[in-house]
Amino acid sequence: MGVALPKPVMTKVLERYGNEVFRCGSCCINGYRENMEDAHITVLRPTWGFFGVFDGHVNAKCSEYLEHAWKDVLEAEPAPVPMSDEKMKEIALKIDDDWLSRQEEGGSTGTFFAATRTSPNTIHLQVGNVGDSRVIVCQNGKCVSMTEDHKPQNEGERRRIEDCGGRVENNRVDGSLAVSRAFGDRDYKMNVGGGSLNQKVIALADVTHQDVAWGASDFAVLCCDGVFESNFTNEQVIDFILDKFKSGMTDLAVIAGCVCSEAVARGSRDNISCVIVQFQDGTNFAPAVEVIPGPFNAARNGTFRKLYEFMAGKGNMSVAEALEKRYDTIQKEGKAEDGEQDVFGTGPPADLTGDARRQWFQTFFVGLKEASAGGGAGGDRSEQLARIQMLQQQVGVPLPILLSLMGGTMDDLP
Repeated sequence: MGVALPKPVMTKVLERYGNEVFRCGSCCINGYRENMEDAHITVLRPTWGFFGVFDGHVNAKCSEYLEHAWKDVLEAEPAPVPMSDEKMKEIALKIDDDWLSRQEEGGSTGTFFAATRTSPNTIHLQVGNVGDSRVIVCQNGKCVSMTEDHKPQNEGERRRIEDCGGRVENNRVDGSLAVSRAFGDRDYKMNVGGGSLNQKVIALADVTHQDVAWGASDFAVLCCDGVFESNFTNEQVIDFILDKFKSGMTDLAVIAGCVCSEAVARGSRDNISCVIVQFQDGTNFAPAVEVIPGPFNAARNGTFRKLYEFMAGKGNMSVAEALEKRYDTIQKEGKAEDGEQDVFGTGPPADLTGDARRQWFQTFFVGLKEASAGGGAGGDRSEQLARIQMLQQQVGVPLPILLSLMGGTMDDLP
């Protein structure tokens, strides 16, 4: 998982989509992770839709590949949905094979569903799952869990892993990977002659089905495991969203953002993605992407700054625009987050407007990077020490032993 950031990057990238059959809103945040590795997909057609969340590990390459690969499959055929269960499984395995042939590092879980309007008042969901992201459905106000996490300690999964020469240690494949099914992860798919299904880790999707009502209160939620690792159960997520509806909130993207924030508040240290799909007329839900910059409260940390800029760019916003928007939010609300109070100093001169004002924030950001460098390696070494100390606290190993495992000694410390 790497070293957690000192503060989470809480910038939200909101997306909204709609047509005559579906309303869809999503949000993703980086959180405490050193990299943003999630991706998601929304494809809308007049009589069907396809939705998915992909949670990468090692890097973001595989999850991003999955997003585009599924879109390519859906666009390659005139009417790809509905599809048989076997077809959905075949597509998942073929996409996995194509990724593995690229000989790149990285893997990803994936959960997704095809939704088909089978009658004026009925939507049929065909849910596929590989790994430990989840699809949950609210039907008549009750939670219906559509997926089961693929964990190495599950009896059937453990048996396959061991039959392929692997082991389950600390509930992880070979003591390392926390899921037993995933796309990619080629190091766990080296059983020569085993094909796609006799490997320590496989990309075979479990498929489930559910009918929901169109035009009613039913909805579906797709989330990566970052939501649920924070003591946020399936039922609690559904109840949380229902409470937002009852309070008068209707913007699904904003509500998805609330789910992400709540997961962090409950203790999640992961990237977090949430997609909410309502089975209602969404023609007034125009496609749009919005960035809501989070607190800039770890400005002296280089990795935090890098990810703050990355998350802004994920929503087609420059880091200067994001910082300007965050500063204006602070001024409007009259409060800053802990650690953010003195970051902007006195802010831009009152007479600056337009491009000149935005340039002030760009110069401010560049100045932070230069100050962090300290005119040389000193700043970088101080940050490196802080990162090592934070990792030591997370893993609970004495510092000399940790440094030895990392190939260094106490003399290497700043």
